Amino acid sequence: MNKNFYYSAFLVIALLLSSCSKNETNTTSDPVSVSPSNASSSSVSSIPSSHSPEYFGDWTVTGLAGSSPISTEVDQSLIKTKASYSNEKASFGKNEILTPQYKELNLTNEEFLNEYRIELNDIGVKSESVKTVSINNWTNAGSLLIIKDDQTMIFLWDGNYYELKKDK
Repeated sequence: MNKNFYYSAFLVIALLLSSCSKNETNTTSDPVSVSPSNASSSSVSSIPSSHSPEYFGDWTVTGLAGSSPISTEVDQSLIKTKASYSNEKASFGKNEILTPQYKELNLTNEEFLNEYRIELNDIGVKSESVKTVSINNWTNAGSLLIIKDDQTMIFLWDGNYYELKKDK
């Protein structure tokens, strides 16, 4: 009896340890890198401005789009902050990065909910999927963008989603 108990306990511990391994899930979303120095079928390289990604240009933070369940107090100092995105430079307020590398990822509402713990509708996106753009090697405000439409983007900072409008 005692021997069976030890074997059972060992088996349970082994199963628990094996299930705690770091697994990477593969979703149906395909990431796309946009880099000025890398030209392939999944990237954009020094393209004419008429064919630039919709997030290239000058933007202004206009307000709050929503908050995640875990967020800090809304940072009012971000409102009216200027941002700019291009092949040569990405800037948000006084922070900037030269030759940024953009990574585009299309997420369904379900994938977005799993990743960010909020539904697209809760931040004003009225579609079943959205394009997100992250800037590699940059962790400042404005380094993760959610494309709402060609004139509106949303960025996540400290659990709050702020809206950016394209400057005319």
